[in-house]
Amino acid sequence: MDHGFDKASAADLQERLKPLIRKTQPYAKRIAHKGIWVEPKLLAEIEYRAKSAEGKVRHPFFRGLREDL
Repeated sequence: MDHGFDKASAADLQERLKPLIRKTQPYAKRIAHKGIWVEPKLLAEIEYRAKSAEGKVRHPFFRGLREDL
């Protein structure tokens, strides 16, 4: 397992995100990123060991998803 993902958790993540796919970005300000956008209905639980001086997480570990209630 690398950073919290294995084949089973990656397949589960894809299955949970697939029904949430949308054609447009969910933000008013356009982001110049080509990707697949989804409705913001789930929260990712991420554990990390530290933050860099720039405030970026270091050594992140995916713990799972939960519904955004």
